[in-house]
Amino acid sequence: MAFSYESMMCVVRQRMRSVFQVVLAMNLLCLTIDRAFADEAVDESAVRRWVVRLDSNRKAGRDEAKKELLKLGTEALKWLPEPESLGSRATIEALRDVRAQLERRKAEESVHATRMTAAGSQLVGETLQRLMKETGNVVVTDDVSKELLSQPVELPERPTFWDVIEATSRQQELSWSFTSSPARLRLFSMNTSAKEDSPRAVLATTQSKAFRISLKSVRERMVVGQDPGPLLRLELDVMSEPRLRPLFLKCSVAEIAVSGARKATKDELRWQPYSPDAKLELTFGQGHRQMSVPLDFRRPDGDWTSLSVSGKLHIETAAGEEPLEFPAGAEARNVSRRRGGVTVKVLRWESGGGEKDNGLEVTSLVTYDTGGPAFESHRSWMLFNVAGLVRAGMMPTEKPVHATAKNELSLLKPTHIDSDVQPDGSIAVTYRFEKLPLPASEYRFRYVAPTLILDVPLEFELRDVPLRSGR
Repeated sequence: MAFSYESMMCVVRQRMRSVFQVVLAMNLLCLTIDRAFADEAVDESAVRRWVVRLDSNRKAGRDEAKKELLKLGTEALKWLPEPESLGSRATIEALRDVRAQLERRKAEESVHATRMTAAGSQLVGETLQRLMKETGNVVVTDDVSKELLSQPVELPERPTFWDVIEATSRQQELSWSFTSSPARLRLFSMNTSAKEDSPRAVLATTQSKAFRISLKSVRERMVVGQDPGPLLRLELDVMSEPRLRPLFLKCSVAEIAVSGARKATKDELRWQPYSPDAKLELTFGQGHRQMSVPLDFRRPDGDWTSLSVSGKLHIETAAGEEPLEFPAGAEARNVSRRRGGVTVKVLRWESGGGEKDNGLEVTSLVTYDTGGPAFESHRSWMLFNVAGLVRAGMMPTEKPVHATAKNELSLLKPTHIDSDVQPDGSIAVTYRFEKLPLPASEYRFRYVAPTLILDVPLEFELRDVPLRSGR
């Protein structure tokens, strides 16, 4: 069939019109989506408007403003003014209360497990890159071969950080360890000699919030003396996501339950702790993300096939870390920055003179809104937060809620640190930098501070852990 030139052009124009309509529809859809996201974003003007309403003459107006500010969520924190900058005392107190509630909410959100949006089969290398981007946890794969990184890994729906690490390690025969400064998890191939010490070599494991809790070992020993009998030493292993900063672990033996199942009857019997009133407080230490907890329980006579462990642990955690940026060079002197419940002020910025002495000393004063055990002299290391220098040309960028660990990677770390606890509970920390690659004026001081010291309760249950015969 022959087509004229005019008919062919007509067909072309119709198809072009159809394509144009599709493109227009897609553009409108994208615009609608963009507007939807923009509507969900916290607007500075909305925050300012409700802050002004906090000074209303009517109590109903003040209560409404407070309610609306809390409804805006933790994103409103960056637009809230300092309470002292406002007028009436009632407004100051109301704003302080709003800030305190939002800061606590943000800190509590930060200790929950982070998740990936992916599922199914993916390549190991791509999976770990997405894991770091979406959770803010740094994972190092320098010791993993390129061939292994190109292997597939099967993931569940919306896996947590620990789900991804467990699945990748199990399917590709990997293990891991923690390194600090910056805090990160290092993956490596697991050989025969490393299997016994691997975090995978546990009897049972579970997750609670952003923490992995495992029963690492069960060992029997005999107690002699006034009240002899067989005793089982249970060792729990607790790990946090690298992005978090656990400080202390508190365990009351009365909150831990251990029961055993008899071989013949399958009945469970509650076992008694060796020291029912014992309370443990163990320190993670500076930069550590892993802790072992020993628990002793009496084993009744009989043949036991399995045991179950459940209860609650408490982790005192420096939560809601935020970077505080200061002006470049000596302009940082006497500048204060505040995030959450912490205020940092640069007291000194002294650079060395001459080409051979390109050094710098920075002294900062760190103050938290509340005192308590965090400020006892023997615990002053808690305030040795991540700090260092960044190039003045490197502007701070917006980051995901959980991505604070990435801030550490670009820091030039100090070569020496001194501290001096002040009478009011604050701490003055002096950072010494030696042999800087560039003049001191080319750097900005960055301090990454947790905004709240938070007690994180972790409930856990490890069921039906097999025991060897006779245990």
